[in-house]
Amino acid sequence: MAIIRNSELRAMDDAALEAKLVEVEAELHSEISALKTMGKPNNTGRLQELKKVRARIKTIINERKLKISKEK
Repeated sequence: MAIIRNSELRAMDDAALEAKLVEVEAELHSEISALKTMGKPNNTGRLQELKKVRARIKTIINERKLKISKEK
């Protein structure tokens, strides 16, 4: 998976964001398990980047939920 920019994430709808979150978390889980079994990661920056992307997605989802609840 390539680096995902904030503008790309904000352009996605809610369903696409949820799907991307599931995909990123699955990738993160596989990277963590590979790290635990092999002892060192193949790509040292990948784990950190996946964590950042996951945080960005969760932030955008939360912002949208708060915006909807404020409108009511």
